[in-house]
Amino acid sequence: MRYIDKDLDSIQEMRNLLLNAQMSFLQLQYLEQNELNVYGEKFIEKIEQEADKLISEYIARNDYGLEADEVFLFHHFLNRFKETIQKENYIGILEGDVAKQTIEIGVPLGVVAVLLPPNPTFTLLVNIILLTIKSGNSLVVVANKRNKPAVIDIFKQLLLLAEQAGYPQGGIGIIEATSDSSILELYDSDKASLIINIGCPEYINKNFKTTIPTIYGGEGSGPVFIERSADINKAVKDIIHSRSFDNGILPGSEQFLVTENIIEQEIREALVQEGAYILNETECTQLIGFLEKSKNNTLCHFAGQSAKWLASMSGFEVPDTTRVLVSLQDYINHEDFFNQKLLCPIMIVYLEPDWKMACHKCMSLLSELKMGHTLTIHSKDWEVIREFALVKEVGRMVVNSPTACVATGVMSHLPTSLILGGITTGRGYTSENITPKHWTYRRQVGFKVDQ
Repeated sequence: MRYIDKDLDSIQEMRNLLLNAQMSFLQLQYLEQNELNVYGEKFIEKIEQEADKLISEYIARNDYGLEADEVFLFHHFLNRFKETIQKENYIGILEGDVAKQTIEIGVPLGVVAVLLPPNPTFTLLVNIILLTIKSGNSLVVVANKRNKPAVIDIFKQLLLLAEQAGYPQGGIGIIEATSDSSILELYDSDKASLIINIGCPEYINKNFKTTIPTIYGGEGSGPVFIERSADINKAVKDIIHSRSFDNGILPGSEQFLVTENIIEQEIREALVQEGAYILNETECTQLIGFLEKSKNNTLCHFAGQSAKWLASMSGFEVPDTTRVLVSLQDYINHEDFFNQKLLCPIMIVYLEPDWKMACHKCMSLLSELKMGHTLTIHSKDWEVIREFALVKEVGRMVVNSPTACVATGVMSHLPTSLILGGITTGRGYTSENITPKHWTYRRQVGFKVDQ
């Protein structure tokens, strides 16, 4: 039997993909924005025809998320993309000032490498390809070690649609045999111009250093605050909808609910009314026990699973109408498993004496856990909203709305993207929603002005 060293195999695959991408960029770099737009429009036309079928296959084979929610997300995302980003120019002459005699030119970066999260949505995969085509870059996608075969297979189908739309062969590729060695090979490479790390904090530490500019697009597990002046029933409805949407795997989905003691009873009643199940102490222990066992189990992982499935696997039953599991906590405990990133419909509730203490609790969650790049607040008091907006270390703040679809720009005027910058989590270099702007740079041209 021939022995194959998987690390060496993955290193060679990474080298080949980076070289192919670099060679492809030699052709791409001369394309104008209108030519790239044609490729993008053809790809959009093709993906619109195939999406529902591909999503159904994707959900069935991956066994996480909800097909109806993913279909909703995809179509709303694509419509917003077509209405906004697809109409913008990022390449070529973008601005000029005759009086000041200056010109600004948009230029693609070259080879962009994207590290996939363990449980990417179908829409995220489409988002990545659209960003590539619009900006005129080459793309190397790095499959996560926990990605199921369906992720890679579906991405290859999307890649084929991009090539059928005219995008150069080799311009988009995916490495399948991912290892720590292949990541280090990427980080040491002189061929990549930008790395987009989506939800893989394990590759941002002292063991994985790089001089290549890096954007961290974290999933986020941010706090949401309900202040006493808020429309409580609407606030809770928005939160439960957002946390249960696609079973909690979208970036920015609320994990921690902070509120005031004075409205505790109203919050409890609204939570139950909207399909939340409040766990007792025994059930919390059972759930944590299962989550700990499931964390590193690729075949039975809790990410993207329903509240009823989580309860059943933990050894207790909840009503069929349950959308979110809720644990009431007194304080932040770093050893509590609930204070880790949970990409599933579980939510932690903290009760505080007043809004100032609640504000402090939100800051503690953001600064100590280092997971949240997004904060949500429900309030009718502008002074409270203003205070939160001024002092919170987050990249974006959502007001009186469901976070998951608003933070991503799917149902708001924020830039449309499923990659949310996470500089406020201590990683990457931008906090913005990632668009083609971040995949290009601006060349400034100046002329001598006669005095």
